[in-house]
Amino acid sequence: MQADLKDNDWVEVYNRNGVVTARVVVSHRMPRGTLYMYHAQDRHINVPGSTITGQRGGTHNSPTRIHVKPTQCIGGYAQLSYGFNYYGPIGNQRDIYVAVRKLEEVSWLED
Repeated sequence: MQADLKDNDWVEVYNRNGVVTARVVVSHRMPRGTLYMYHAQDRHINVPGSTITGQRGGTHNSPTRIHVKPTQCIGGYAQLSYGFNYYGPIGNQRDIYVAVRKLEEVSWLED
């Protein structure tokens, strides 16, 4: 299935763990059918709403799951500290399966 995405299209990237809305940058350097999202600063403003959640479109960590590595929990040095949508010393934030769909209508949740 082809998504027919172009530069600057808004998309929803989602799976059962969460949703993130982002802009598309099309590059010839990525293999067809793959998506890459750089680890970036959490975005909470200037992000459109998600049609799935009805809220702002999440952060880059939203579709990921955290797998705590037990050997990192040794020593009592506050490795397990809470952060927004993140709990644990190391996250497994790579190679996840997501669905991508183009936002046909961008809602900025201003009403």
